[in-house]
Amino acid sequence: MQIHVVRQGESVWSISQQYGVSSQLIEQINQLPSSSIVPEQTLIIPVGTRTYVVMPGDELYQIARRYNLTVSELQGWNPNVQPTNLSAGQILRLPMVSRPKKIVLGFLELTTPTMDRANVLSYGPYSTYLALFTYGMTESGVIVGVLDETALQATTQTRAVPAAVFSNWTQGGFSPDAVHVMLSSPSERQQYISTMLSIVSQKGYKAVVIDFESLHPYDGAAFIQFLRELSARLKPLGLPSIVCVMPITGLSPLEKTTIEAYDYAAIAENTNLVMLMSYNWSWPGGPPGPIAPFQKVEENIRYALARMPRTKILVGLIRYGYDWALPYQPGERTGTIEVQAVVEMAMERGLSIQFDAGSLTPSLTYWDQAGREHVIWFEDARSLQLKLQLVQKYQVAGIAAWEYHQRFTQFMHLLLDNFSPV
Repeated sequence: MQIHVVRQGESVWSISQQYGVSSQLIEQINQLPSSSIVPEQTLIIPVGTRTYVVMPGDELYQIARRYNLTVSELQGWNPNVQPTNLSAGQILRLPMVSRPKKIVLGFLELTTPTMDRANVLSYGPYSTYLALFTYGMTESGVIVGVLDETALQATTQTRAVPAAVFSNWTQGGFSPDAVHVMLSSPSERQQYISTMLSIVSQKGYKAVVIDFESLHPYDGAAFIQFLRELSARLKPLGLPSIVCVMPITGLSPLEKTTIEAYDYAAIAENTNLVMLMSYNWSWPGGPPGPIAPFQKVEENIRYALARMPRTKILVGLIRYGYDWALPYQPGERTGTIEVQAVVEMAMERGLSIQFDAGSLTPSLTYWDQAGREHVIWFEDARSLQLKLQLVQKYQVAGIAAWEYHQRFTQFMHLLLDNFSPV
């Protein structure tokens, strides 16, 4: 699979001639709404080579060694590339090599029974775990049920292990106050765990995901105690657990409260896998910017590696973008948009996509019907490939995708081009 970045003046037909594949196949695999591609749009091309996107600090010999090639072999595949002219974001060709096995955890936000079943059957065959989102909670920390029967039944027709997600999601979003009520009371913790295990047993789940987001720093110790108590009850049942953690780099004083809430080392001691939510560095309530900038994602992985075994780490990957109205007004919420919808908008309006050299992520600027300017930061094939390469570079356990219901056509193609799901 090769990633191609569209240049000014190129057409689907001219690109198809360059790679020796039909234009219809390119349109089909990328699910293009038309042939009206735009500059800086990324396309995946089904050919017998693999893509490597140059990462900051890469040297040619390092890339070659990582893929068991000599520098001469690598240059043979990329005749115009010299050790002195590498730049981050540059695309190289590699020969097909064996794909390492990695854990693939896919979240699925439940919507309707028909759609849930279709999503499970589409993504289950390529996932290690399917995490059905979510058993949320009331404002007093009591578990709220979810209609998951259809999705659960569909998982039996796939290879994926069904995982129940228990979160602090309330009607008002993720609530640190709601989960505080439960965490701060030993009896409430035990009741919560008992209810959780009852649900898991009755429904037939085979794994548990804990997704307590934006915890208060003063709840950090209670959260670890909760995980100890949960682990003690899961182990005799042979049920694995996965804990989601907020992203930390350890390089900013602003992270002090997050570090207090999420003790990576202690969390890892009390769970099977840790999902790094290495995204939302720019978020819906704040100013516009890259959601998952490459440098921040890599720093988060390094921070985690210093505190837990690499065999426990799952790197979180997103399938969405955020749409900010400009000029940004503090407190103004943004909208979430699927990657495929961003691409379709760019093609329909003839808008060029911008690729930010600093964050190594794309953005799109447009004007709405009222004449107000907007900017969308999102992920594309190139920025996704960079994150998949970090998984390989640091030899961590795998990835966690948020979330399968959001359309990102190229996501699974690239994932399977890089890794073989455990």
